[in-house]
Amino acid sequence: MLKINPASGEAEEITLFDLMDGAVKERAGLVLKQVLENIRDLNTDPCKARTLTVKFTFAADDQREDVQVKTMVDCKLIPIKDVMTKVILGSQNGELVAVEQPKAIPGQLNMGGGEQADAKVVKMGAKRA
Repeated sequence: MLKINPASGEAEEITLFDLMDGAVKERAGLVLKQVLENIRDLNTDPCKARTLTVKFTFAADDQREDVQVKTMVDCKLIPIKDVMTKVILGSQNGELVAVEQPKAIPGQLNMGGGEQADAKVVKMGAKRA
């Protein structure tokens, strides 16, 4: 593909990524950054593939002289992994409460030397009948 330099009238060869004063290349770079950040995110699966798509659409006029070129830069990222816990329901003074089951028994030492904190009790606000 050729681009005519308006000042000198000379033609220079360009690629599709040079169209629109480099806007396609710039957008592809921005989307590539999103893909790489998604790969580095510890909350996503590192082994699943991501995609970066650059799509060019060409639409000519009836005389096949003028061509509209539309570009789209997009990516498919990996969603954040689900996080699960176990909540135990009970009652306290006749009120419904929920307690997240701790990973260890409260007061127990972990491998790092720290102590498991007491479980937090969340009052659900409804009285049990």
